[in-house]
Amino acid sequence: MGRRSEVVFVISGYYGFDNLGDEAVLAAILHQLGNLAPGSRCIVISGNPASTAEEHGAEAVSRFDIKGLWTALRQGMVFISGGGTLFQDVTSTRSLYYYLLMVILARAFRLPVVIYGQGIGPFGSKLNSLLTRRVLKLCRLIIVREREAYRQLVEWGFDEEQLYLAADPAVALWNPSPDQAPSVGGSRFLLRRTFGSEFPQEGPVLLVSLRPWPLVSGCLSAVAEALDQLSREGWQVVFVPFQFDADRVVCLQCADLMRERAFLWPRPLRVQEALKLFGEADYCLGMRLHALIFAAVHRRPMLGLAYDPKVENFLLELDLQDAVFYLPRDKSRSIDSQELLARLHWLKAEREALTAKIHQKVGEMAVRVAEANRRLREELAAAGVRL
Repeated sequence: MGRRSEVVFVISGYYGFDNLGDEAVLAAILHQLGNLAPGSRCIVISGNPASTAEEHGAEAVSRFDIKGLWTALRQGMVFISGGGTLFQDVTSTRSLYYYLLMVILARAFRLPVVIYGQGIGPFGSKLNSLLTRRVLKLCRLIIVREREAYRQLVEWGFDEEQLYLAADPAVALWNPSPDQAPSVGGSRFLLRRTFGSEFPQEGPVLLVSLRPWPLVSGCLSAVAEALDQLSREGWQVVFVPFQFDADRVVCLQCADLMRERAFLWPRPLRVQEALKLFGEADYCLGMRLHALIFAAVHRRPMLGLAYDPKVENFLLELDLQDAVFYLPRDKSRSIDSQELLARLHWLKAEREALTAKIHQKVGEMAVRVAEANRRLREELAAAGVRL
């Protein structure tokens, strides 16, 4: 019987930019591909190849190295685009064009292209929406992370032969057995090692994830007021920057507005350390999507500050409509601190029911990820790639 050739995956995404959420997605994709094709090679296109290689143990090439990209695509057998929300123009039209171009280049090298665990949109430009639709038609398989993205692609004319509904790959970073009860609270070892003996042993731990956003400054005083009241009730408030340098500024601004003590995570987190940190928490208040995903991985009740559709979409996937707290869409409006406080109190009052629902829904998401990987294996076999 002939020996299988080594499978080489080329992986494109927003990697190497010190964004904890995207690094979690990459860690999850590498883990899934390792299970799917043991012994395979993965070449990651990265903004910081040295950092990516160090953290993830994968080969990496700079996204700005034309010769290196050419070599990677020539060696590759499968091109993976994802995860995250790469195909949208709200953050940047230039980045959208970059990711679309990478798909086109991969097809020019005759690589089957798989969109893996992504969302789609939003788009501010009809032209960008049309370009994305045309380029995605080149893909062998599109695995989306949420029903809204699936609906959008069906509306664009894609059918089930090319689509699969899975979940964000990061939900499968840690998944207990179905009969394992969700844990309640952690040991606080990491929290006390970081903040010392001044971090209390008692009181619920609330992890808070804030990020830069054009309208966030108008909301911070209300957030601080709500957090102050929780602190007076014995809660321990810990701000966690996900993209450290950018998020830390916003977290500091909010902490400075508080009258009560709060803690600010002092250093960039790596994926495994962040997973441990969320395991030591009780609740999460998050703008960053992957703060909510990390909370869900540990079955922690959460409230999402919905500045972008992806935050709302994830909470709807969990069937947690009441956990969506909408941020204002114009500068003339802010948020009500008492309403925010009431919703945070709701997390505690309904903790047992929320934990059980999250446990169920995340388990279903992990099953969808596994099913998507089986579909991926089938599609690649049909394209002549044996895993």
